[in-house]
Order: sequence, then structure tokens, then C-alpha cells
Amino acid sequence: MQGQGDGLSALAEHYRQMTERQEAFDAELARRRFNGQIAQAEDEATANAPPDGGGLHEAMYGLVDPRNGRAVKSGLFDTLFDAALPGMPETQRATFAGQKEAMRATGSLRMARRQLQRRDDYELAEWTKVDTMSTAAIANGDPNDTANFEAIRQSGFDLIAKIGNPLIRQTAEAAWRTNTAKALVQAMIAQDPKRAAEMLGPTLAGSRTKDDTVGAVASASTAMAAKGVGKFTPDAEEAVGAASEPDRDTALDVITYLKPGDIAALKDQANIATAARMVDARAKVQLEEQNAPAVIAATGRYPEEQPTAQDFVDVYGADEGAKHFEDFTTTAGVASAVFDMRGAPNQAIHAQLRDFEPGPSGSQEERARYETKAGAAQFVLGARRADPAAYVSQMFPGRHSDWNNITTPEDYSAAITWVVAAQQEMGFDKILPLPWSAAESLAAKFIDPSVPWPQRQTDLSAIFLAVRDQPLRDEMARQLYKSGLPRLRQNAATDPDLTPADIEARKDALAVGLLTVASHPAQAQYNAAPFWLQPLQATDDVVRLMAKGISFGHADKAAAGLNSLFSDKSYEELLAAERTATEDAEDRAGSAALPAELLGGAIAGHGLVDSGITLTGRLGTAALDGLTGLAARTAVASGEGALYGAAYAHGADEDMLSAAAAGALWGAGGNILGEGLSAIRRQVTARLTGSLERSTASELAGSGPASEAADVPQNGGAPTATEAGPFESSATPEKPPAKITDEEDLKLVPTKRTMTSRALRKEWEVLHRRPWPKDPKTGRNMDVSHEKALADGGLDHLSNIRPRTREDHIRHHTEAGDFKRWAKRRWLKQKMSSGGIM
Repeated sequence: MQGQGDGLSALAEHYRQMTERQEAFDAELARRRFNGQIAQAEDEATANAPPDGGGLHEAMYGLVDPRNGRAVKSGLFDTLFDAALPGMPETQRATFAGQKEAMRATGSLRMARRQLQRRDDYELAEWTKVDTMSTAAIANGDPNDTANFEAIRQSGFDLIAKIGNPLIRQTAEAAWRTNTAKALVQAMIAQDPKRAAEMLGPTLAGSRTKDDTVGAVASASTAMAAKGVGKFTPDAEEAVGAASEPDRDTALDVITYLKPGDIAALKDQANIATAARMVDARAKVQLEEQNAPAVIAATGRYPEEQPTAQDFVDVYGADEGAKHFEDFTTTAGVASAVFDMRGAPNQAIHAQLRDFEPGPSGSQEERARYETKAGAAQFVLGARRADPAAYVSQMFPGRHSDWNNITTPEDYSAAITWVVAAQQEMGFDKILPLPWSAAESLAAKFIDPSVPWPQRQTDLSAIFLAVRDQPLRDEMARQLYKSGLPRLRQNAATDPDLTPADIEARKDALAVGLLTVASHPAQAQYNAAPFWLQPLQATDDVVRLMAKGISFGHADKAAAGLNSLFSDKSYEELLAAERTATEDAEDRAGSAALPAELLGGAIAGHGLVDSGITLTGRLGTAALDGLTGLAARTAVASGEGALYGAAYAHGADEDMLSAAAAGALWGAGGNILGEGLSAIRRQVTARLTGSLERSTASELAGSGPASEAADVPQNGGAPTATEAGPFESSATPEKPPAKITDEEDLKLVPTKRTMTSRALRKEWEVLHRRPWPKDPKTGRNMDVSHEKALADGGLDHLSNIRPRTREDHIRHHTEAGDFKRWAKRRWLKQKMSSGGIM
């Protein structure tokens, strides 16, 4: 039994020891968990504490009475300890509870250090802010204000003295002296970098500083205080007021607190600032020299402060600066005068020049003022001549669409109309319909090879069609040609295969294309239209032109009146549109326009005759013979022609009196011509049949003009001695032999008309840039005289015509012997056809 009892005792002891070890292990784990909770709680309390760490220790460990060591206020530590105590093994609980105050003391010391560190960090951070703000105020302030500098610096010392940590306090004081010194030098650099660099130079060489020890700092402060630094003495105040420079003693004393490296860096900064200021000054002066005149000319004033004479001296030196300043002043004066003149008409500008022109005894000031005005006038007038359309567009912005935004022909027409009217109102001596920039844009599109030619022709002709004034069209074509040549050469330069001849050919093609579009824009648009559309357009044009002839020019008015019943546009707008369409139809029809209109007139006249509405053959004139009958019928025809002419003028809103006079002449001439041709026809018919009666020949000789009778050979068809004289009589000094033989004359083939006289007149006007001349006696257009007659194979072309009065035209052919030669040609051809000449 005894042995069994010993075994049980040993087992119990073993169990007890095992239990103690387990509980000790569990207690250690619980203690570690508690320590971890305390560490986490301290970190969280520190993170959530105020920036200065106030209340950090109290919140964590509460308050302890120092007399008895008992806690009088619990903290987070107590809460965590009380929560951890029940989880401690029972055998270890008392031990753990007994360690509470010891753990509080340890943790309290640790938390106190944290709170103190946090306070130090707070004070340092706040001081850094004050340091930065104060030094910035010094650097941006007036370096001459030493009182303000000393006040700021002393305020910093006062705050540093309240820093709790001695080491931080000492470091902050040394840094404060250095930083304020740097700030003052930077203020000097900002005010006068050159002066600052000179001040830093000797100091750097001596390398004298007072930042090595605290005693040196105190000594320097005492020395500065003894000198009265920071106070305005009468002498110092006078110096500041007179020279506006920092107190040199103060500056040098402050600089002594800088380290050599700081001084070197500041000197580099001063040198860089000096160079930058000089560059800025030069750039500012040069920019103002360049920009100020243009700004003054455009606005009348310069928004910035103009440079002074000293600025020019600083940049260019004494001699050059004075010259540059004088030139600048003169240019600015001219620019101001330009602004005053830019809106004045040309006549007013010339009047100003006359008013300011000094007399022989004028003063130098008057001459200088006149030179200024003359220079401004030359500039303004030169700008107007260089690009008049752009000038008025810039003068009056917003009056029409921006040229860069104009796309439709209607917008081009409105803009061109406005700028031309503005140029005329301003009295420009050179008027252009387009700004050169707009002309360059249109020319570039017209010669762009990437766009199909019909599209280019259609687009440009649409713009020319919108401009109804032919001289403006011609001027537009010239502008586009001048603007297109550089682009054409540029395009040709990229093609190495092009020869100079090819380039010249392209230039000629450009000129021809623009001339075609300007002279006949509707025709150019028609030629570029799809082939299936051209017959439809041609039919419409013929119908319109015939309607104009049938209605004696009233078709447009009738159409406008009818359309006004169904349109919201006014009658005047519709009439202008109809007349524009008729003009375009005439342009598209070309030489066929007049025959179509005459055909319409012939239809109308035939209808009137068939209806008996005519004076021809009335009033007993048909029964009259000889010259009396011819005169009577001619007078009646003249009256009827006057009525027709007046009616046509009424339809076209032209001068009815002039049109009636012209109609009377045409009626009289037409009657004489008609009767004369009838007589000639009878003679020719009789001559061909061999039975020409003498009475008919006498009638022709008595009723027709001498020029008409002379065209028909007399004496039975054989030429008279007078008619044959120039060809057959022997040559004499007074009568040289004919230059054209009979054989050569018979070989001449008459040229058929390829263009109407009206079309030739239009092309002549485009080439010579002036209207076709008028006959001073009749007031009508001069004849289109062919230099080489069409009967002799001359070309029906612009190169073969010239304007002549009717008298000069007849005299030209008479003196050349053309009428006699043509009469003989007809006689010879008749004889050859009848076999009379072998």
C-alpha cells in the first residue's frame, strides 16, 4: 500500500506540475495578447491625438496621484487590463493583477516620450511654416526697409525662444539667421541684381561668416544692436530716400551669416538675374520697337507703358540708345497719324497734307509735323493700293461675311458689291473686287489638278455669274491670274518632265480659261454641264430669246408679272431674276443669240403684217413712183421703226427717245435697202435671162444711193472705163498698178460670219478695259470694221477688227478700191459662169 501511495503522490505531483506549466504557458500567451493590445491602443491613441499630442498620456494611462501612486483617473489601459484579467488562468490571475501598476508605469513612461516627441514635431512644423512665410515676406519685400526686416527677424527669435526642445531651439535659431539673410539678399537681387552681385563679391572672397558658434551669433547680434541696425536714423533715412539702396552695413552684416556655399549660390542667382533682366529689357524694348507702331496704328494707343529714353540707353548704350529712341518716337507719331487717317477718304487725306504743308518760312516743328503726316499718308495710301478690298474689310468688320467663310456665289456677290461700294465711297484710286487672300484661294481651287476640270469650271463660273458687272468680272479674272501664277509655277516645279514651253503653255491656258469664264460665264458653265443637259438648256435659251424678240423686249416683264401672283418676292426682284436669266441665255447662245431674237421679231412682224397692223404700203405710198415714192415709203418705214424701237426700249427699260431715233434710222435704212435689193434682184434676173430693160436700170440709178449703184457694173454687164480703170488702164505715177491681179482676186474665198458684231465688241471691251466707242455724230456704237475684209478671206476675230464711224468705214473701203474690185469680181464671175470669158 505504501508503494501504491507513493506512486499516486508522484502522479499527483506530476499532474500539478504539468498543470502549472500549462497555466503558465497560457498566462504568457494572454500576457502577450494584452501587450499587443496595449501597443495597438497606443498607436491608435497617438494617431488620433491632436497635432501637439495634448492629452495623449492621460487618454491612454489616466492620472496617478504622485503622493501614493494610486490611479485617480482611469484610462484606456485600465479598460484593456480589466478585460484581459478574466481570461488569465486562475493560478496566474493574482500575479497578473499584481503587475498592473508596474505595467502602467512602464507604459506611462513610454507614452510620455511619445507625447513629448509629438509636441516637438508639432513645434518644429509650426516654426517651419513661420520660417517659410517670414522669409518669403522678406524676399518679396523692400530690401531698403531695414526696420521691417529687423521686426520680422526679431519676431522669429521670440518664437524660437519658446520652443521647448533645446536642441531644436538652437538649430532653429541658426537656420533662422541664415534663412533671413538669404531672403534679404534675394530681395536685393529682385530689386537690383547687378548691385547685389557686386555686394556679394567681396564677401565671398573673404569667406567671413558668423554661423559657426552660438557665441558668434550672439556677438554679431550685439554688434548689430550697438550699431543701431533696424532703426531709421536721420542719416539712414536720408540715404534711403536719396539713393533707394539697402543699408550697406546691414546688408554686409547679414551676409556674414551665410556659408560660402550659400554666398556662391546667391551670387550665381544674382548674375543670372542680372543677365535675365538685361535680356528682358532688350527684348522688351525691341518688341515695343517692333509692335508698338502697329498696335498704335490699329488702336490709337499702346496698352502697355511705352519705353523711356533711359530704357533705350540701357539696352543700346548712350549714342545708339538716343538714336533708337528718336526713331521710335517718330515711328510712334507716324503710327498715331495712321490711326487718325485710316478711316478718312483719300480726298480728306490729301486735304490734310495740304493743310499741314509748311511754307518757305515754316519752323522745324512744322516741318517735322508735316513729315509725320506725309509718312502716315504714304503708309495708308500704300496699304489701300496694295489690297484695297482687304483694307475696307478690316476697316468695317462685320458689314459682310468673313471672306474665309464665304462659300456660295450669292455671298461672293454680296461681299464684292459691298467692298467695291466702300472703296468708291472712300475715293480709292485703285478698286479691286477681291482681297488678294480670297483671290489666291479661288485661283488655287481653279488650278487644282485633283479636281475634275468641268467641276472647277462650273464652280468658278457660278461665282462670276453672280457678279453681274462685266468690268468687275474682268478685274476678278486678272486678280485670279496674278494669284494663280505662283501656284502654277509651284506645281510645275514638282514635275521634272515639264519644259519651259510646257509651263508657258499652262500659263496661256490659265489666261484663256479665266478670260473665257469672265467674258462668258454662262457659256463656260454650259460647256461644263453634262451632255444630256445641254440640249435642254439650249432649247430653253432659244425659246427665251425668241420670246424676247416676239414681245419686243417685254417677255421678262410679262414673266415677272405672272410669277409675282404666285411668289412672295417683289415684282422688282422677279424682274431682275428674269433679266439675269435672259442675259445668261444670250451669253450661252453666243452668235446664235441675235438670230434667235431676230427670228422672234420677224415672226412678230410677219404676224402684224398678216393682221394688217402695219404702215407699210399704206397712206398711198405704194402707188408713188421714183424718188418721191421712195422718200414717202422711207418716211413711213422710219415712223414704224421708231414705234418698234420705242416699244422695245420700254420693255428693256431703256431710253425710249434714243431707241425711237435708232428705230427710225433702221426703218428708213431697211426700206431703202429693201427696195434697192429688189431692184438689183430684178436687174440680175433680167441680165441672167438677157433681157435687162433700160427702164429698170434707170430706176435703180435714180432711186438707190450712189454707193449701191456703183456696186453693179453698167453697160450691159461690162465694166465702165471708170470701173475698169484701176485694173486695166496703164500704170502712171498718179495711178499705180493694182496689187491684186484678177486671178488672185477670183481665188479669194469670202469668210462666213463666225461671231456677231455684238460678241466682237464685248471681247474688244474685255481686252482694252474700256467701252466700245460711240459715233459722236449719231451717238450709236461705231461700226465693227474688219481690217482685212471678210469678202477677201479676212478673219471674223478680235485681232482683225477696229472701231470706225460709219463714214470712216465707207471711206476705208472706198480709198482701198474695195467696192470697185468687188463689183468687177462679181462681173467676172458672172461672165465665167456664162462662158463669156475664155
